[in-house]
Amino acid sequence: MKIGLFVNTNRDKDYECARRAIGAIISCGATPVLRPHDAVKFPGRVEGLLFDDFTKAGLDVVISIGGDGTFLAMVSELRDSDADFIGINKGSIGFLAQVNDEDVEDSIKHIAAHDYKTIARTRLLVQVYNRKGVLKGEDICLNDCAISRGARLHVTKLLLRINGQNVERFFGDGLVVATATGSTAYSLSAGGPLVMPDQPNIIVTSVCSNTFQDISYVAGPDSKIEVDVEAFETAPIICPDGRDFVTIEPEDHIVITRYEKTLKTILIGEDRFFNDVRRKLVMRGSFYENS
Repeated sequence: MKIGLFVNTNRDKDYECARRAIGAIISCGATPVLRPHDAVKFPGRVEGLLFDDFTKAGLDVVISIGGDGTFLAMVSELRDSDADFIGINKGSIGFLAQVNDEDVEDSIKHIAAHDYKTIARTRLLVQVYNRKGVLKGEDICLNDCAISRGARLHVTKLLLRINGQNVERFFGDGLVVATATGSTAYSLSAGGPLVMPDQPNIIVTSVCSNTFQDISYVAGPDSKIEVDVEAFETAPIICPDGRDFVTIEPEDHIVITRYEKTLKTILIGEDRFFNDVRRKLVMRGSFYENS
């Protein structure tokens, strides 16, 4: 078994956690792999450790070491990989990076023994077309795609359609189109529902509507979400999983659908989604208060 380690060195100083993970992987008879650019920074030579291009290495499992942002960066870079994914949390709360630092060695034993389940998580394909119907760009996201007001506090005007039906002419801060995985993120903060991560639904949640009607829509997995951008004073922005994307212009047409390939994430032990979410939300409040 080849196990890749996607390390955020801002979170894992001097590869402390990565080194422990490497030791556990080797002791289980598996092969640890780091990205080539880590070779020049990794402290010391480790027998059995490989450095390789993750997109070509034929990895069975990829482990992120960092926070949820690190996990999202990992799956974006490896969007078409057939590997199973899991995250070690070195960030704040960790909705996606669920393995605690103290459980690293034990979790790797389960992974190396194939003693785990996988959750097939839906992803979204985001496409932006200009007024002439020319594709400006496309991206894939695991959590959500936010379409929101730009640098100045001007109202964003958007026409929302689902499966060809006019749903809402929206005036406000914006819309969040989320997967079930992303239902614990921005969509939840905007009043959207919690959805179990193995569900394929697409969630559309309004943010600060000027009509005082903040509504969430839960669409089916084969739905087509369309958003037309109306004239504006300040350009709104579009962010798949918080990343920079194309520049929005008047009359741009945004199409969001389910991506054809799911992402497989590792579940070790019992699925306690709702208990975990409640606990992490309480932790998040305490973390921000005490940080």
